[in-house]
Amino acid sequence: PPELGGLINLKILALGENMFSGDLPDSLGNLPNIEVIALQHLSAQDAAAEDSLTSSSGLGLTGAMPAFDGAPKLRQLYLAYNSIGGNLPSSFLAGIDNKVDEVEIDLAGNEITGSLPFGLKEFSQLKIFLAGNKISQVDQSFCNLDSWMGGEVENNFCDAILCPSGTFSKYGRATNDDTPCTACPFTFTAPYYGSTECEPDSKNYNEREILIKFYKATGGSEWLDVDNWLEDDVSICKWHGIYCESAGEQGGTQVVTEIHLPMNKIVGTVPPQLFNLQFLRMFNIRDNKVDVELFAANTNTQLKELYLDYTNISSLEGISKLRNLETLHMQQNDFGGAPIPEELFELRELKQLYLSDAHIGGELSSSIGNLNQLEELYCRGNDISGEIPPEIGQLYNLEVLVLSENRFVGPIPEEISNLSQLESLFIDSFTRSSAGLSGPLPSFEGMTKLRQIYLNENSLTGEIPPNFLSAENSAYTRGISSLGRYNDKVTIGLKGNRIQGTLPAFLTAFKRLDIDLSDNLITAIDEEICDMEDWMGGAVGSFRCDAIVCPAGSFNLYGRQSNKQSPCQECEGAEQSTSLGATKCQSEVKKREREILEAIYHSCSGDNWKTKDNWLDDDTDICHWYGISCSNGGTVDSILLGANNLVGTPTKQIFELENLKYLWLYSNPINFSFDGIEEAKHLQSLLLDSTGLTSLKGIGRAYQLTDLDVRFNSISGPIPNELTNLVNLATLSLSNNDLTGAIPSFSRMHRLKDLRLSNNDLTGLLPSFATNQRLKTIDLSDNRISGKIQPTFLISVDVNEVIYIDLSRNRLEGKVPDDLARFVQMTIFLKDNFLAGIEDDVCNMEFWNDGDVGLFDCNGIMCPPGTYSPSKGRQSPEGSECMDCKDAKFYGQSRCVDLQEYYSSAFSRRFGMGLALLVTGVTLFLM
Repeated sequence: PPELGGLINLKILALGENMFSGDLPDSLGNLPNIEVIALQHLSAQDAAAEDSLTSSSGLGLTGAMPAFDGAPKLRQLYLAYNSIGGNLPSSFLAGIDNKVDEVEIDLAGNEITGSLPFGLKEFSQLKIFLAGNKISQVDQSFCNLDSWMGGEVENNFCDAILCPSGTFSKYGRATNDDTPCTACPFTFTAPYYGSTECEPDSKNYNEREILIKFYKATGGSEWLDVDNWLEDDVSICKWHGIYCESAGEQGGTQVVTEIHLPMNKIVGTVPPQLFNLQFLRMFNIRDNKVDVELFAANTNTQLKELYLDYTNISSLEGISKLRNLETLHMQQNDFGGAPIPEELFELRELKQLYLSDAHIGGELSSSIGNLNQLEELYCRGNDISGEIPPEIGQLYNLEVLVLSENRFVGPIPEEISNLSQLESLFIDSFTRSSAGLSGPLPSFEGMTKLRQIYLNENSLTGEIPPNFLSAENSAYTRGISSLGRYNDKVTIGLKGNRIQGTLPAFLTAFKRLDIDLSDNLITAIDEEICDMEDWMGGAVGSFRCDAIVCPAGSFNLYGRQSNKQSPCQECEGAEQSTSLGATKCQSEVKKREREILEAIYHSCSGDNWKTKDNWLDDDTDICHWYGISCSNGGTVDSILLGANNLVGTPTKQIFELENLKYLWLYSNPINFSFDGIEEAKHLQSLLLDSTGLTSLKGIGRAYQLTDLDVRFNSISGPIPNELTNLVNLATLSLSNNDLTGAIPSFSRMHRLKDLRLSNNDLTGLLPSFATNQRLKTIDLSDNRISGKIQPTFLISVDVNEVIYIDLSRNRLEGKVPDDLARFVQMTIFLKDNFLAGIEDDVCNMEFWNDGDVGLFDCNGIMCPPGTYSPSKGRQSPEGSECMDCKDAKFYGQSRCVDLQEYYSSAFSRRFGMGLALLVTGVTLFLM
């Protein structure tokens, strides 16, 4: 109301973030004592959340901007995110007496036009925020006002006030925190100063104009073939690579339906207007060094086929606008390790999807199941990690699935048997230094059209299932022939896995089978198989069983004989593997293993070890050296040398032990490095606690690890994000280090059961661990974690699991939520937090805390305020009672103190001690 102008003694008017409307009264500009006026429509945070960093478009206050030239004491004016328009008055702020000290004006997100009035140059230290308006000019004379914008004009000149037209930044100006004004992308524009985003060119072009724009933007004059392009007297339908059809009825207007310009030396950026070609069904510019701005394209419902293989495209943002695509080729591009974007899975009409060798990372989203029309999926040669989601089984029309040479781990989902139309399956892992897929070999039962299975170089285990490739759920065998595949060639690649047992006779149901079982643990082959003359391309007819797998004690480069020039050769040496199909002799493997173990001995002062029985003894098998155990026919699978006085730097060759599963070097003063750990493809358990370890750099490449213990070391800084790559981890122990910062998301670790992070200096909010469905043990005690225990805490864990939680000595607040009462058995330690209560349902869980809750109700969880219990902060039958203490303000105290003051002083003492040590160290250094 204009009557506010009568409050002549008013110093602060703070009415921001309300719902005011109408014109801003001129009377506010004449308040003689006003210092602060805050009438912003939104806060900056709310504006960002509502994507409203530009004009509020009719929201909030409207009308022209008052001059505020009658407010001599005004120091702060906040009118952001209203709809105030027009030019700033020439006398804007002219009446302010003190123009030397800092004045702050926030007018961002309005409708202000014109330029900055020259009178503002009288201010020495002005902060004026005008992003998201319609300012058309900033005079160059403002660029020399070095003290403006908190001194940022000195470094960024006029850009520190407003980004010029044609450029943008998220703040509408350049700042000193590496946020420069950036030129708008091709075909985009920013018409005003202070833009926070760029706008696409929205002109309505006809087909000829669009093609001309495409030609000029992509170096058309240098194309390999430009026949008829830009010829005025030639129809666009006769331009090279342009194909047309009649629109509507036959004989109607010719319209562009296809563009074929592969390998034509097209460069630059395809203008997004090309996707405005109303009848375009197919666009093929593969093998050209050209970019495509899909995010700027309008929605196109006609385009069915898009071929952008081997181009310069680096983002799939906007792909969902091409909603009716059936074929999408994006192979051999560089998407910078980004995951397949969720919007791609909105293309529900897709039938062919080609994404191979495209530098794609992340995990394969469960949304893949949305593409249920898909017939072909090629995604080899990327860096996709994690498990193959079970939703892959929803692709009922899939005929070809190629996921080879990624970083998948875990089992092949059972749901893959739902792919009844699948003909070819490729999930090899020849080139990736990870364990690959694990778990049993699926039966692929009922997948009657499957002719090719390539699962080479993974870690699949167990025997070939008895219903392997059977048509129905029967225990045997000859029913396989009912698949109609008896005379068809079937190819199965299982090289380099851990398949064991006997190659079974029921596979003779296939007349023409090529199966690669080299470098597995097969120990026998049914003699009936050796009579299958058409197997292995007819080689079995000539070489019988040797054509399938070389006998035990022999080898061949391929693990089998395929011609007369490549027979299976006898291995030398007394010790040989009992497995069939070897590609190298065990004696050679053992020789190399001995060399590596000797290198470990010498690099870690082996002469001084506590126990070194049989080490370096030429007459003793390495499997009998102290701390070494073997399997898989006699190769090293375990090095167990904990607490054995190893000193020095273990050689990185240790990771070349190809069957190593267990590496336990705990309680040794060693200098351990994870460099090369990716070579240990089968390493499962790594125990390095109490070794003096200072860094986890490189651990993220140990994709196969299931157990990692690095407690009682000197690892500092935040928990590294690369740990989240270890999606196979079941146990992670990082306790008793110097870790800081927030706990990262472990949502990718679906197998995590045991998490121990106690005795660090972790901060941030308590995670909910809502997606870790197997997590049963969590120890986060003795940190500075804050926030509340969320209702979703461990929400996906089976309620019948026995749960152990230790959150003691943190900074948690709120109440223990009754949502936790879904667990029948839980041991939970909560002492010495800032907790304010316990929900009633929790106090009824009689089996919690080993039955203490059944005996003592809520006191069996935490003592109430005004009491404490010295050991556990709760009551228990072992004599731990809740005793009176007037200083105990919170639930669960184990000390009779003001806990907040105690923690504050304890932190001060800790900080002071650290500072003292630092000063001492510096003093010694200077001396």
